[in-house]
Amino acid sequence: MKRLWLLLLAIACSSCAKDHEKPPADLNFISVERKADLSLYIVRYKSNINLLDLYGRGMGAGIASAQFICALDGDHDFSVEHEIARSAYGRIQADAAQTNQPTSIFFTEAFLSETLDKGQSRRDLSVEELNTLLANKKTIPCKALITAYGYKAYYSNSMQLPVADLLREINKPTAP
Repeated sequence: MKRLWLLLLAIACSSCAKDHEKPPADLNFISVERKADLSLYIVRYKSNINLLDLYGRGMGAGIASAQFICALDGDHDFSVEHEIARSAYGRIQADAAQTNQPTSIFFTEAFLSETLDKGQSRRDLSVEELNTLLANKKTIPCKALITAYGYKAYYSNSMQLPVADLLREINKPTAP
């Protein structure tokens, strides 16, 4: 009977996610620019922790997902289980010149969109919708969210993206 309990305890603990043991990274905004005439915005930021080598296995090794997410509508729940309705989101990528540095520069090619059908699809927000949504805001909160198999989700501290910089790019005239 004692062995059975030990076996059950071992099985229960083997499914537990490990803690990454890293403090939340501090992200600092560098810039935002629209990519050509697309509805895609390149957000650059600095981190005091190498976000793509959290587990010390090399750049991107062992990571299931590395997302950068900004809440456009005041939703501050960045948890994995929650879908922010209107967000800027995209994959975290390292600046090639900054790899293997203790403080690293990253960028994200972010879509500004609305989640539909309980997270099953997305729709890009129009310039008019974005202007209305961001009109009375000075900043919007953004976080890095990194998941890895066998580990708890990792969240950075919030970074405040200046809305004036984002609106400048949203309202930049497109080429004819």
